[in-house]
Formats: sequence, structure tokens, C-alpha cells
Amino acid sequence: MLLRIFCLISLLIISPNLALSEDLRPSSFTAGFSRISVSDEDGTFDTMIWYPSSGPEKPWRAGPFTVAATPNASIASSQRFPVVLFSHGSGGTPMVHRELAASLARTGLVVVAPVHVGDAAGHSRATQQAKVLMDRPRQASKALAAVLADARFAPNIDVDRLGMVGFSAGGYTSLVLAGGRPNFDLALAYCTGEGRGDVGSCRPATEKATEAPASIGNWQPDTEPRIKALVLMDPLAIFFDQASLSSVRLPVMLFRPQDSSFLGAKANALAVAENLPSPPEQVVAPGGHFVFIDPCPEELAAEAPMICKDAAGIDRAAIHAGIERDVSDFLHRHL
Repeated sequence: MLLRIFCLISLLIISPNLALSEDLRPSSFTAGFSRISVSDEDGTFDTMIWYPSSGPEKPWRAGPFTVAATPNASIASSQRFPVVLFSHGSGGTPMVHRELAASLARTGLVVVAPVHVGDAAGHSRATQQAKVLMDRPRQASKALAAVLADARFAPNIDVDRLGMVGFSAGGYTSLVLAGGRPNFDLALAYCTGEGRGDVGSCRPATEKATEAPASIGNWQPDTEPRIKALVLMDPLAIFFDQASLSSVRLPVMLFRPQDSSFLGAKANALAVAENLPSPPEQVVAPGGHFVFIDPCPEELAAEAPMICKDAAGIDRAAIHAGIERDVSDFLHRHL
């Protein structure tokens, strides 16, 4: 299956050539938070926005989550800020990336994170996985357009400095918007062959989830040519080979976990690294696929141990401190 429940997010094992000589992140902002409703052909969906503000932060509760960003604060008016699209994993929600999003806002980035209805926690799931894969890029594009049309944010956003961050199925979404052309036959061949045991990439064979409807043959994916940099966190990438990634010619930072037992690295993260036109910057994090999700609140950890509990010796909070720094530095270098 393409990640069930919710999905995202230094004690990183990092290649020496990725170490930065200086911290490129501004630090003069606090984080604000807002939510807008975006119209879509299938109805409406929420989009969450984290952005730089200048007032004191006022944390608040959203279900089990503490959100360290002031709701409906005014965006800082000192300049125009880069914008970052953020795509959560399958069955996820932007709230499981709330700490990373708020950290990026504090460094001067506007984070636009759509709720991928049909593939999100708290919403009915789409019956066809192919529909999810077609809907995700469109939803992200419409979320960006809605924020750019919002009078509260538009004057302070520089869309010519646009980046994108995606975790798992959000990595698929990011690659499509950056110009990748998904090959569904490639995914079907993998999931009915060597990938039958790859639970994170493929649904059980009985669901036939990778079998695409006839309409997908005429599908023209939404793309966003203004994207200048991608951050991919253990991306779902069984749909891409060298030919289908040939147009993704921009800087990429690729995170993957040491333990790839949930989402097979060979057909996903390692395939992306091998097939992109230019080698990405790679970071390997201790732990498994779900280590890229923000540390879970205690009540959530009890309900979802597979997602929230790490192996002995894995310090998710420390890992995320490194991820926050590395993602911010990469985006500020390239936007």
C-alpha cells in the first residue's frame, strides 16, 4: 500500500561533502499558522500554511498535536519570502509535519501544505489508487494557486523562489510536479513481480491497486515549472525510471532511512538517485521509513506504534533537529 495512516519526517549519517561551512538560515521570525479551504473538482480540501511572523508564538492544540505557531498571525511584512509546497504521505496529514513546517517558517519560508483528500487521515479513502495518484499533483497545484491569490499572503510571497518537500507518496507528488512522467506499467510490473513483498510500495495483490483505469492513458499531469529545488524523504518512486525522470533537472536533496524494510530502497530512493539527470545530495537517517514523521504525542504513539515507535537507540527528536537544519539550509541555498 502507499503508506497508510499518517506520514513525514543531526544525528544523521551524512556524507562529508554535504557539511555546510555556514548556517544559511535567517532566525529573526516566529511561526504563524493559517488554514484555507480550496475548491477542487471533487469538492473542497483544506490547505495548511506556516509562515514567518513577527509576534510571539502562541502554541495551540489540534487533536493530539501541539502546534507551535500562532494561529492567524500576520505575515511578517519586511520582505517577500520564498514558498515551499509540502506534500504529506499516503494516509497522512500536514499535522504530522507540523514541527518541520514551523521550523521552516521561522527561517523565512512560507510552507503550503494541502490535505490530500482521498489519501488523508480523517477522510474517506479513494477506492482506486490510480485516482489518488492523479489527484495529488492537481491538489498541490490548486493549493499553491489559492495561497497566491489570498490577499493576506500574496504581497509577501516570491513565487519565483519555489521549492517542494515530499515524504513517501508526497515524494511521488513532488517528482510529478517537477516534470517527472509516471509510468504505471512500470509500477504494475514491480508490484506483481519482485516487489510483491514490498508492503510500503505495493498494496496486496488482491486489491489490484496499481492497475490503472483506461482514462489514465490520456492523463496530463499537473506540473509546476517554477519549482527550483526538491527535498524528497524516502519517496515512493516505483513509477519512475531514467526516461521518466529525464526532465527533472533541478537540485534535489534525497533522504532515505538505513532500514528500508518498509519501502524498498532499490526500487524507490536508490532508483531516484541513480536515474535523476544530476546526482542528488543524499542523506541517510538512522531508523526506518517512519522516522521522517515528527515525533508523536504520547497518546498517538500508543495507538500507532508501527509509525511512532523507533528501534532502540534511535532518537527521533535529535534526528529531526538535523533534518530541520539540513532542509532549511538546502532550500535557502537554492531558492
